[in-house]
Amino acid sequence: MKKISVYRPTSIEEAIQILSLHGTDAGVYAGGTDLLIRLKNRLKQAPTFLVDIKKIGNLRYIKETPQGGVQIGALTKLAEIAESDVLAKKYPMLVQAFKMISSPELRNASTLGGDLLQEVWCQYLRGAYSCWRNGGYICYGAIGDNSYYHSAMGGRLCYAVYPGDAAPALITLDATVKIAGPSGIKEMSVEQLVPGDMMVDGRIQSHVVRFNEILTEVVIPPPNAGFRASFEKLRPRGVWDFAMASAALGLQLRDRTIEDARVVFGGIAGKPYRERAVEAFLKEKTLSADLANQALAAALANAAPLKYNATKIDMAKGLLASGLDKLAAS
Repeated sequence: MKKISVYRPTSIEEAIQILSLHGTDAGVYAGGTDLLIRLKNRLKQAPTFLVDIKKIGNLRYIKETPQGGVQIGALTKLAEIAESDVLAKKYPMLVQAFKMISSPELRNASTLGGDLLQEVWCQYLRGAYSCWRNGGYICYGAIGDNSYYHSAMGGRLCYAVYPGDAAPALITLDATVKIAGPSGIKEMSVEQLVPGDMMVDGRIQSHVVRFNEILTEVVIPPPNAGFRASFEKLRPRGVWDFAMASAALGLQLRDRTIEDARVVFGGIAGKPYRERAVEAFLKEKTLSADLANQALAAALANAAPLKYNATKIDMAKGLLASGLDKLAAS
C-alpha cells in the first residue's frame, strides 16, 4: 500500500488549512471505503496526506429545517440515511435508493459525502493501468471490455461511468449541497456538483470540489403535496454491485396530470444523466398505464454505446417504464 501521513483536525477550518498546505497531494478521509482501495492499488491520484475529518463533530446529522425540508451532514453514514424515519416519511424514494447501495456492511462505513464524490470504478483504473485517470494517455475502456463499467452515452478522455446512487436520487429531489473552502461556504445543486469528467486542479474527476474544499452538507427542500417518486436499479448481484443502470423518477402531480418531472439515469454515463427530453414529454400528460410506452420513444435518443454495452440503454429504458408503471398504479 502507498505510504501515507494522516492528519486529524478537529474543525473544518483546520482541515481546510491542511488541505491548502499540501495541495493535490492531500485528500479527505471519512468512511474510506473508496479511498483505501485507491491507496492499496497505488493509483496516481491517491493522496499522500490524509486529512481524517471523522473527529469533526458537527458533520454527522439528519435534521428537519423550519421550512419542512431536511439537512444531512456529509459524514452521515449511508445506513443512517437508509434507516431514518424522518426521511422515510418525507422522501421514501430516497430511503429506497440508499437501501440499494452496496452491502449492509459497507453502508455502515460509507458516508454521504463519500458516495457523492467517489472515484469511478473502471477495471482498468482499479487495475492500475496507465489510463487517462491514472496518468496515461488512453482510455482502455473505450477500446477494451466496456460491457459493465463504461458509458453508453459517449465520453471524452474517460468513458468510465459515475457509480453513485445517491446523486441521481438527490437530483430528482432538487437537492443542494454546501461546500466549505478558504473563501467561505458556497452552495450549488447536486446536479452542478457532479457534472461529469472535467479537469479540476489538474486532475480528471467527476465532481467540482477543489483540493482545498470540503463537502459539508446536503439540503433537500420540503416535499410538495402531489409529488411521487420511484427508484429502480439493475445490478448483477443483489448486494455490493454498482448499477448496470438505474433510474430515479419524480413527478409533480395535480390529480393525474403531470405538472413537472425529473428523470435521472445512473450507471450509463460519466455523470448522473438527466433526461430532459423525457421530462419535457411528460409535462401536462395524464399519468396512465399506457404512458410508459409513449415516453420510451423520447428516451436516450443521444445514446452512443461502445462495442459491448448497448444493453445498458435497453436496461435504462426498461427501468423508466417500470418506474412510470409503478407510479401510475399507486
